[in-house]
Amino acid sequence: KAPYSCPMCKLQLGPILELQKNFQLCSIVEAFLATTSKGQQGKGSAEEKKELVPCDFCLDWSQPAVKTCLICDASLCQAHLNKHNSKASQRDHILVEVGAGSVAEERRCLEHGRLLECYCQDEGQYICMLCSIAGCHKGHSIITLKEA
Repeated sequence: KAPYSCPMCKLQLGPILELQKNFQLCSIVEAFLATTSKGQQGKGSAEEKKELVPCDFCLDWSQPAVKTCLICDASLCQAHLNKHNSKASQRDHILVEVGAGSVAEERRCLEHGRLLECYCQDEGQYICMLCSIAGCHKGHSIITLKEA
């Protein structure tokens, strides 16, 4: 009798549940299952061990991702990367190679929890904007992540 709502997006659903497949979660599960099955098969070549990251937006057959957007926190195949880059609001987003700092914590400042979007040339490390303005890197030679 009570209205149902999605626990993630809080979208109100009608009295008859009309659930849809969560494609992003499915691609994560598929990648996990693929890596665990490879581990059980034993040691393979180095190329087999290289983790294939699926595109977060492919619906039917997931294409391998070619870039990861640090702002959107999404892995993109070539087709979705082209769509991503065609939007004016997303042209300034930071794109990195797939697997480069794939763990979300590796992309965030340990002190401030913000996205690492600058590079300190004095200390040779990636930092967040707050570190460059008010943190221990204040006054250092700082460049953007794209420049680095």
